Amino acid sequence: MKLTFSLLLLVLLFAQFASAQELKVGDEYPGTLTPDTTHTYTFQSYDGFYVYGFANQISVDVVVKVLDPDGEQIAEFDSPARGPEPFQITPEKDGEYTITIEPFEGAEGDYIIRLVANEKKETDPEKLVDQMMTPFSSDDVPGATISVVKNGKLIFSKGYGMSNLTYGVKMTDETGMSIASVSKQFTAMAILLLQNQGKLSLDDDVRKHIPELQDFGTPITLLNMLNHTTGYREVLNFLPMAGWQFTDDMRRDELISIIQRQANLQNAPGSEYNYNNTTFMLLATVVERVSGQGWQEFMEENIFEPLGMDDTTVKTHQGQVIPNSSQGYAAAEEGGYRGVTDFASAYGASGVNSTAIDMTKWMLNYRDAKVGGAEAIELLTSRGILTNGDTTRYALGLGVREWRGQTLYTHNGGETSHRTYFGYFPEIESGLFFSSSNPSFSLGVWTDFAEAFFGEYLEREEEEEEGDAEEADSISAKPTPEQLDAIAGTYKFVGATLMIEYTVEDGTLFAQATSQPRFAVTPTSDSTFTFVGVTASVTFRYEEDGTVQSGTHHQGGDTPLEKIEVEAMTEEQLTEFVGRYYNAELETVYTLRIEEGKLMANHRKNEPFSLTHQENDDFTSAAWYMGQINFDRNPAGQIDGFMASNSRTRNVWFEKLD
Repeated sequence: MKLTFSLLLLVLLFAQFASAQELKVGDEYPGTLTPDTTHTYTFQSYDGFYVYGFANQISVDVVVKVLDPDGEQIAEFDSPARGPEPFQITPEKDGEYTITIEPFEGAEGDYIIRLVANEKKETDPEKLVDQMMTPFSSDDVPGATISVVKNGKLIFSKGYGMSNLTYGVKMTDETGMSIASVSKQFTAMAILLLQNQGKLSLDDDVRKHIPELQDFGTPITLLNMLNHTTGYREVLNFLPMAGWQFTDDMRRDELISIIQRQANLQNAPGSEYNYNNTTFMLLATVVERVSGQGWQEFMEENIFEPLGMDDTTVKTHQGQVIPNSSQGYAAAEEGGYRGVTDFASAYGASGVNSTAIDMTKWMLNYRDAKVGGAEAIELLTSRGILTNGDTTRYALGLGVREWRGQTLYTHNGGETSHRTYFGYFPEIESGLFFSSSNPSFSLGVWTDFAEAFFGEYLEREEEEEEGDAEEADSISAKPTPEQLDAIAGTYKFVGATLMIEYTVEDGTLFAQATSQPRFAVTPTSDSTFTFVGVTASVTFRYEEDGTVQSGTHHQGGDTPLEKIEVEAMTEEQLTEFVGRYYNAELETVYTLRIEEGKLMANHRKNEPFSLTHQENDDFTSAAWYMGQINFDRNPAGQIDGFMASNSRTRNVWFEKLD
């Protein structure tokens, strides 16, 4: 519900919360949602408790939100479209908590909510893991596996739930799973090993090793590729524009062909960080060509075997048999789960299949440098530096950051059917690894686990002293409802093609960039906010009259924001955008037509989607891969094409045919 100050909506809001139903542990509460309804439930909980439950999405995709006793949203859950939508929190206040259930994007249908646990949070680290893994521990759900290293030694490893539902195979700490993008650090090590052998250099132009790649007039180095600063398109965001699916195969010659057809770089090499799977897929090809070995052979011989990672390999093609590996799952429309496969063609960017036990051996290589040597480890963990002198938070296939007073090497991974977290604290020789084949698994539990196992080494999170409350309020006052209302609106990223919309619901500010998930943002003053679950923040600027027209987005650098007025267009105005549009890079066509008063984009493989006008000739779309569409006019003022962009692929030109 968008925040307004109309009496009618305030009355409806009050009535909605007044009729909230109390949740009792173990009971089931069925509900039926219509597009504009929100159901509300409450329960009592306490500081130091653990709360877990789920909304079983029978015929509707739901969004679950949790509000604390002060009415502030503390969590939001929206992962699979069907089956269980689990929610879990660790309360930090005593009082009545509120859960709201609303349909995703105006859907309608039935669900059942159940509160499974509302109990004291375990203080023993191993028991805490068992407690928080409850949603993934039964014999009818895809499971998870975890391992923990402390002070250089493996102290805990365990599997939960099932590896294969069809055959009733349980998950163990020796079950293999795709670790998705956590694979990138292995690819980086492969390049560094070849540099150690004198067969290549990080300063090499990639065209030295793949000469058929397009020459853009400026070298793109292997170092650019390793720290995501090339300017290449993100192929996994680009190909879906042509109807490509993540289960489709893609040969390496096809990947190279795509880059050969790229019209221009998205940025000058080294000038901008833009996470990119394309480059790591190409790096695997560099390794194969320079070493003269296949990818699997090189990785096993030079990395896995020397470290004793006997149950680790790489997947390079669909249908490849990997013994003792887990089946991946997605939520099924009819409820329950269906088996799915990961994207095998992305090896280099992904593709490593490993176990919780084996990953601890890799973890400790950051200490021992058995593979690569100390110099390679130093390079692997050195953060990238842009041409303007700014330092990124990404090294070579690995994130490097500070957390609670400790350096942290970290990477997440996510594919069609697996989710993985890797984190290592080099100064205390300790780390975590966990992976799951369950589509509902949240990687955010790493902070709870790190606190439980390594808390004595971590700095305390900043807490406001009671005696300083008045001073803190004067320095960092929270925004008033009127200020939140002034902030709300749509902003464009100056110098980029993305938009971000800020909305207010029940006193909480939310942000949603073009075709991206929505995130709650928490105030740190009346004009500054941090994103919940994302390393980003934003600063807004108030004008003298109290309005907000601009701001700055902080995420790996500072990007100015400019507020725009979203303008609705009449059907007559939309008519000039109707026509067929062709992209030569993908050799694909979109047909734009007006349907029921909306401008709709139609494609022979993709589902139709609507375009929403923003300002001038700029639109956003409901399709994540075509999130921003900017039309262009010729000197005569006629539409001659549009640029399509998403979060990682920008300015894809579609020429108007008729």
